[in-house]
Amino acid sequence: MKEGGKAIKIKGIVIPVDWDERGKVIAAAISTHGEEEYLIDCDYKGEEIIDHIQHEVEVTGVVRKDNKKKTVTITTYDVVRE
Repeated sequence: MKEGGKAIKIKGIVIPVDWDERGKVIAAAISTHGEEEYLIDCDYKGEEIIDHIQHEVEVTGVVRKDNKKKTVTITTYDVVRE
């Protein structure tokens, strides 16, 4: 799996990682079966996928690594299981 520039596929569960003062999820990540975690970039697709918290998804996107955290900018996604 290459990261940074080339699109990759990631399959995992959408999990919440940050909430606002009212308890609404404002940031999410994808937790893979290999126990890797990819923060989801909060662009249009990233905001869409927050509606699928706790569901399994397969996303295609570009990953960048900052410090030890990986962030994925999603280009497409499919919900595998609702």
